[in-house]
Amino acid sequence: MARKKPKCPQLPCQPPRPCPSVATVFGTLVNAGAIVAAGVAALGRVPDPPVRLQRRLQALLGILTLALAFHVVWHGVWAVPGTFARTLGLAMLALVLGRWTGGWLKLQGRLNRLGQFAGRHLTVTLDQVGPSAWPQVFYAATVIFCLTPLAVVGPLLEALAEDRRALGLKALVDALATLSLARTRGPGVVLGAVPVLALQGTLTLGPAAARPALVGFHGDQVLCTTGGLLLLPVALVMLQVLRVRLADYLPAVIWAPLLAWLFHRP
Repeated sequence: MARKKPKCPQLPCQPPRPCPSVATVFGTLVNAGAIVAAGVAALGRVPDPPVRLQRRLQALLGILTLALAFHVVWHGVWAVPGTFARTLGLAMLALVLGRWTGGWLKLQGRLNRLGQFAGRHLTVTLDQVGPSAWPQVFYAATVIFCLTPLAVVGPLLEALAEDRRALGLKALVDALATLSLARTRGPGVVLGAVPVLALQGTLTLGPAAARPALVGFHGDQVLCTTGGLLLLPVALVMLQVLRVRLADYLPAVIWAPLLAWLFHRP
């Protein structure tokens, strides 16, 4: 007798949803692929874009991130009729508590020290980079590609809303960084695609598996709205409008589902 294929848990009110698979992490695969492609292009002596074009691309990415932030927040607060005030209020409270938690943990300060660590390991030139120096360049690339707000918010949006646009923007940002770094620091930069796959894949598959439980108390809705609000300061930093301690706000993604559960009214 043929054995039945196991099914993912579904809520009665939700349409059938496939188990997490490779398609679930498509945005992360694109991100890692962009790093590899840009690295190969740089090592193949493809010239860097002119500085003026790079600045325009950064401004364009900032504008696109800002538009995406408003889009995610708008759809998040209106996802379930009658929950606008509750969803927006809980998302903003999650940001406040996240900022307090991040400040207490000194996340931005720790991230700044990691950035300085990356900078020290990227002071070598291509002539000085041999196989023995690849690990140092790899560690630095890991910091650059993984320790950013988009590396957290993007996978969450992909997992909970099947929205891969944030990861698409991150793929472009990482590709531009790789083009610049790989030419002077060698192939070790391309290896940064591996931790991107590991980190962002985990941050996608975990929430995707937990989504049926989150839906029961609208935790996915509050978490997506919080993610949209987190994209706003990211866009402002890209546009060089404000300098924001972005890392201090990241604990908001933990507070969001917790608050949704605490204030859930059956």
